[in-house]
Amino acid sequence: MRKVIQSLKVNETIKEHFLLTSLQTKLGKNGTYFEMTLADASGEIKARKWDLVEKDYQLYDVIHKELPQVVLVKGLTRQFQQSIDLKVFYIVYPDVETSISISEFLPSAPINIDDSFRELEETIASLQNETLRRIVREVFQLYKPFLPQYPASIHGHQGYGGLLWHTTNTVRLCETVIGLYPKMLNRDLLISGAILHDLAKIKDYKLEKGIVTKVTDKSKFVGHIVTMAYDIRETARVLNIDVHAQEVELLEHMILSHHGKGEFGSPVEPSIPEAFALHLVDALDTKLGVVHNLWEKTPLGEWSDWSKVLEKRIKKVTVEG
Repeated sequence: MRKVIQSLKVNETIKEHFLLTSLQTKLGKNGTYFEMTLADASGEIKARKWDLVEKDYQLYDVIHKELPQVVLVKGLTRQFQQSIDLKVFYIVYPDVETSISISEFLPSAPINIDDSFRELEETIASLQNETLRRIVREVFQLYKPFLPQYPASIHGHQGYGGLLWHTTNTVRLCETVIGLYPKMLNRDLLISGAILHDLAKIKDYKLEKGIVTKVTDKSKFVGHIVTMAYDIRETARVLNIDVHAQEVELLEHMILSHHGKGEFGSPVEPSIPEAFALHLVDALDTKLGVVHNLWEKTPLGEWSDWSKVLEKRIKKVTVEG
């Protein structure tokens, strides 16, 4: 039976296949060593290899530009600060003993891709405003082929289907909020914003072998918020819809303001109830996605690793009842 990262305890000697996602040479007081990140579908672990020999440097020359890769690792788990890391005895690449697919080591969102697509497309079809329905349907179809492959962020809603999961969650949460404030919130506008708000992240991330390896230049120069606002206006133009129509400009505002404040990436702040609602719901599901990742990787009764996003650890508990 395969030993997964989430189940590792201190002082275990393991010999197992993992996905090597990062590999760097570092200089310590006793010389050069490798610092690496190993992963599987259950989580990640930091690992270090000391006492490097010629074979190790040859491996580094071959592999460090071709990550991620499946490798065979033998090592000893150790307590490092408040986490477990791995002291590597040896690492083998390429592994001629197996033809394990990288996909086996990637986390995936807890959703059915086909069901989520069906739900979102039925939601789009239910929009009463023709202008919004046409624009949302067209933009959604533009991104749909790529949607299952991407995470919603590097820290939350990670893995295969992560962006689709976050989008579906945001729409569902918005439907609930609409039910609580039916007179104040326009369903067509809020749901349209919920469906489109993060889809342009597909253009923000560089995906290699199912893993986000870095953000793109487009992300740094423009970003997914402005990219989606442009997509909405360009789609309206292609569909012969007046780009200055109220629905178009309000939908653009929903997208441009959904991060809330300028320091978080929004060019403008929410100025209509629907924009406030989308901002708050998006933030809620984003934070819960981070908590979910920690919860999944943490044994029952234990404290999680430190989260830079949450600036804390969480404890995984259960309540009988």
